[in-house]
Amino acid sequence: MSNTGDIIRKLREESGVTAKELAHRIGLSASQMSRLESGKRRINSEVLTRIARALEVAPSQLIDDPDGDKVRPLSRSAAAPLRESIGKVIRSARRQKHLTVEDLARKVGVSRAYAISIEDGRRSGLETDFMKKACRVLGIAPLDLISLAEEKLDNIHLIQQPMMPAPNTNEEAQGIPLIHSEEHAYPSEVDERGIPRGIIEDWLKIPGVDPSTSFALRVAGDAMDGSGSPSFKDQEIAVFNTLLTVNNGDFALVELSTDVKENYPELEFGTLFCQYFVDSQEHIRLQFLRSELPPFILPSGFVKRAWAMTHHLREATS
Repeated sequence: MSNTGDIIRKLREESGVTAKELAHRIGLSASQMSRLESGKRRINSEVLTRIARALEVAPSQLIDDPDGDKVRPLSRSAAAPLRESIGKVIRSARRQKHLTVEDLARKVGVSRAYAISIEDGRRSGLETDFMKKACRVLGIAPLDLISLAEEKLDNIHLIQQPMMPAPNTNEEAQGIPLIHSEEHAYPSEVDERGIPRGIIEDWLKIPGVDPSTSFALRVAGDAMDGSGSPSFKDQEIAVFNTLLTVNNGDFALVELSTDVKENYPELEFGTLFCQYFVDSQEHIRLQFLRSELPPFILPSGFVKRAWAMTHHLREATS
């Protein structure tokens, strides 16, 4: 993977695209693009997918594997389904080797939780050497891994991801932004409008919903996948409003203050999708729908802000 930046630069130049143009197409700054091509910035599956689509090549062509075979062009797929497909291929290959997820994690040199996040499609693994080491352990060539993942993508209905909008694009006319974060399960930074910052994966149009005060996120993981109803499965879509007050018992996206990390190290990220309860004037309770997951009971001052959920989408909306 160390030569990925060189490969991207070569394919970009062959396509007659400048670094600035490619950066704009995939939603990166010119400096980030420069660091990526020089090997100073690690690349994950989301960025890899956007670059491949912008250059009209398969993601496998961006990976240094001179002995591999050519594969067909990338299907017009979203990065999240690609991650999920790669995870399923890895899980299947691991089981064929009669390895547990703990075995794979130990052989590759990562934590069990990290390996599970790869197989669940919540993390790409391309930000570390996981893919290279996992392929070696499982006896799979990197190009074969991506080819198998692409075959899975061909068999399901996919949302086509538009490129990042041009600076003068009227976002409100396009719809509600479906946002995701490269680094965390949910975006952890907020813009001046009170909307989380992240990569715009798609635009959703929902009758009666004001796009200027709404945003959407994909559910990450299975913490909100309960046995009853409602239940939120991984990769389903939740829509939130920036103006509505979050009431007791509402489903909400909650941004926590930096004090949480010091006092509650078990909270890996500062933004959570959960059910929001006000137990008293001093404490709030963040409840998940999986019964085996305990709630987080925090001082109310630890909540920086919360957005009320207004819609739950189980299928793509266009």
